[in-house]
Amino acid sequence: MAERPAVLGGMPWRLRAGGPAPACGGGPGPGAGPLHGVTVVEITRRVQGPLAGRVLALLGADVVRVEPPGGDPLRGVPPVAEVGGAAVSARFAALNRGKGVLEADLRSAEGRSAVRELIGRADILLHSLAPAKVAGLGLDAEAVAALRPGLVYAQASGGGPGLSTDYPVQAHSGLAALLAPAGEPPRPTLLTVCDVLGGLVCAAGAVAALEARERTGRAQRVESSLLSAARLLCGAPSAGGGPAGVEACTDLAVLARDPRVAAVLEFGPDGCAFVRAPWEFG
Repeated sequence: MAERPAVLGGMPWRLRAGGPAPACGGGPGPGAGPLHGVTVVEITRRVQGPLAGRVLALLGADVVRVEPPGGDPLRGVPPVAEVGGAAVSARFAALNRGKGVLEADLRSAEGRSAVRELIGRADILLHSLAPAKVAGLGLDAEAVAALRPGLVYAQASGGGPGLSTDYPVQAHSGLAALLAPAGEPPRPTLLTVCDVLGGLVCAAGAVAALEARERTGRAQRVESSLLSAARLLCGAPSAGGGPAGVEACTDLAVLARDPRVAAVLEFGPDGCAFVRAPWEFG
């Protein structure tokens, strides 16, 4: 823990400029989100990447998910709820509401061609593909720059070898020790705290990259990770050093019933809770 590196530049993402970008269109109309007219192609799985895409959609972007033929297998993970007339994983629905879907097999030439065509009309490519696979799929930053000059290339990763999921990132970063009461062994939480914050960090980085593109006229590449999100949390006081009697709640069912949290939720007829858009734009 003593050797944890600081977050680069004080920010949990790395932003780099690329080639020149085409002229941008006008801004959103009255009442539209600030990202109205922005198209996002999302190639992600699990939590971090889909949550980043969901935040961009809440800000008004048109987000299209690329899923394998037959749909993302995570659609069937319990608990399952009735959403839009179909049975779907409640967690998957919460992360992917309001997105379009393109089913494409990235292992086939036809699938890769369909995705490239979609990227050719996009403003942001958001992906959480393993670095070792990206080039082989023709989706590395250099390859897609030729498809879409001025593209914002947003990559969300674990942060290093063996850090592809939330739990080991908590242990590696020292966050697990900070979550434990004073004097107790490190205790990672099963609430995917790095995934959730990582998704927010990635979305914020993508918005920052769009703004940088607008200011500089150049394409942007933004990289964020579960590890960079964990390092942000490692700057917060530990549970053991906080106010007496204060405890973190990681039970989502309890949180949904808390009136302080319920105000930001909307509930479907089956009781499934979704986070409502936290912004209004005039």
